[in-house]
Amino acid sequence: MTWAAQRQMQYILGILAVIGIVILIIIWPIITQKPTCSDGKKNGGEKGVDCGGVCQRVCTTDVSEPVILWKRAFPVTGSIYNLVAFVENRNKSVAINKISYEFRIYDTNNILIGRRIGTTFIPPNQQFAVLEPRFDSGQSKIKSIVFEFTPPFIWLKKEPTINTLPIKVENIILGDDKTSPTLTAVVNNESVYELPEFDVVAILYDINHNAINVSKTHKDSLPSNNKTPVLFTWPNPLPTDVATKDILVQINPFSASF
Repeated sequence: MTWAAQRQMQYILGILAVIGIVILIIIWPIITQKPTCSDGKKNGGEKGVDCGGVCQRVCTTDVSEPVILWKRAFPVTGSIYNLVAFVENRNKSVAINKISYEFRIYDTNNILIGRRIGTTFIPPNQQFAVLEPRFDSGQSKIKSIVFEFTPPFIWLKKEPTINTLPIKVENIILGDDKTSPTLTAVVNNESVYELPEFDVVAILYDINHNAINVSKTHKDSLPSNNKTPVLFTWPNPLPTDVATKDILVQINPFSASF
């Protein structure tokens, strides 16, 4: 090989070496990057893409969908209704921090007369109510409603800690005035934790355990070893006698620090 050819070969090898170093600098962090639960890949012992294994997110194949136990439109006054879905999450240690839902309302001719869209949480291993207040049906009479959660379902590991706390509902009293019914109760937080904001839902049932009306109130917080009164009202008489009263304290488990 001539001297000129040797020089040319050295020049080419030098360029290739520089290119190799540049490529290595670029791809080395990618090659050596540790798997995470947000890299869009199934790696690091994950059961699915960014779910299962060490990830906080649970794969949808490992959970049961929430069960809609019943859904109903309860009259408030005139053409105003409260829309309610009663739901059960049967997954013991899995919950959703925020999920969208939709109510669809149909009249006696099965014609869609309205929609209500909102967001809620799904607590672990618990029954809970989703309530959309004051839907105006106008001149139509409501025959049925449909309730659905809107994907995606982002299930996360969450122990049902709140379910095990000594949070009691006491002194449940239905007033004697049947023309404008009222229900009072006391929520007693006997735990060592301060409760974050929560809803209290009252469901009234007849003798056959059919829900006849629902109401909801909101509380901003409740300190440890404290009580708070709650009041529920209905502007019109109930359709039948009340046999059972169910008071639900609903707390988003992801809003709690414990």
